[in-house]
Amino acid sequence: MEKKDNQKPISSSPSVPAISQIVPKQQPNDISNSGYKRTRHINYMALIKGIDGPVHERIQQVGEGTYGKVYKAKNRVTSSFVALKRLRLETEREGFPITASREIGLLQSFDHPNIVGLSEMMVEKNSIYMVFPYMDHDLSGLLQQHNIAISDGEKKNIFKQLLRGMEYLHMKRVIHRDIKGSNILVNNKGLLKITDFGLARTMKTLNREIESPNYTNRVITLWYRPPEILLGSTDYGREIDMWGIGCILMELFTRSAIFQGVDEVDQLWKVYDIMGTITIDDWPEADQLPWFEMLRPNQHSKSKFDEQFSSILTPKCFDLAKKLLKMNPNKRITASEALKHEYFIEEPLESPLEFLKKVEGEWHEFEAKKKRRKERELRKKMNSNQSYENLSLVSQN
Repeated sequence: MEKKDNQKPISSSPSVPAISQIVPKQQPNDISNSGYKRTRHINYMALIKGIDGPVHERIQQVGEGTYGKVYKAKNRVTSSFVALKRLRLETEREGFPITASREIGLLQSFDHPNIVGLSEMMVEKNSIYMVFPYMDHDLSGLLQQHNIAISDGEKKNIFKQLLRGMEYLHMKRVIHRDIKGSNILVNNKGLLKITDFGLARTMKTLNREIESPNYTNRVITLWYRPPEILLGSTDYGREIDMWGIGCILMELFTRSAIFQGVDEVDQLWKVYDIMGTITIDDWPEADQLPWFEMLRPNQHSKSKFDEQFSSILTPKCFDLAKKLLKMNPNKRITASEALKHEYFIEEPLESPLEFLKKVEGEWHEFEAKKKRRKERELRKKMNSNQSYENLSLVSQN
């Protein structure tokens, strides 16, 4: 039984509007102060009563995006499920957040089966909701269900869909900048979609030798952050996504992230510990990175990648992983090149995601974390009770 959020029903517009049409009632810090043209007035009470369009009823929170919470909801008219990404506006002093407008603009330009589609948008007081088709799971949540076996053919299917989505984004000159398991959605039909474009942006230039793009290096969830970003690079492109793609390939087999640092410096050391330290012979430009000298290790260490992981992957899959996880970003394989790799033509070939039939419930990283937290609390309580019983026995003796 799904627990409901006790939230009021939320209405929607019939189609995805342009940003200039997303207009809540006049508020001190709302979109009306952001410079966008006010094209229509939406009455808040009409939205609550469902006069303005189909009503969605929030059921439960299923995730947290880069700039907002994500809920599962039900359309009361069609009975279909949707995902609502909530963007709060009252904390935005400058009006409508530029990150949200960038994300909306990108989503409206996408049309690919492996990229999440923006169905519609809704306005409720100081919040804007982005409406997406509901996906039953995310990859992180699924991989944490260790009782479910995923065959090599199914892993190949998952990874090929991921690469196809990434190839499409990169062909459109879009860098995702936050590839990780919880941003890879899977439905019970076996369809995969890349989601959460809160950090994504269109590349300024394709020729970085002529013009340095100077992007922020405060991107990508820590465990999936490539060495050039950890060393402060602001001059990067599609290759930063491919490092994350390589991490996901490994995660399909290990069921957990292979680089698990606690902060930026520790993360870099975790990468060095497995991949070996950077050499100027392999990566001549590395010493130009902002934090290279400050974080230079005292001694060189060789890669342990082969000895740790070659036994759990086929030789061709292992070769693909190594080409994705090159320390030198200029040597990393592209999504298009990865799709042509021999891994995809060796046996076993990709197969339908039959394992999904055995999955009970819906699994997102958000639920998996809640489950682990409850298990930890239960163990702590049991240990506490056991300690109390032991103390009582000692007192009686």
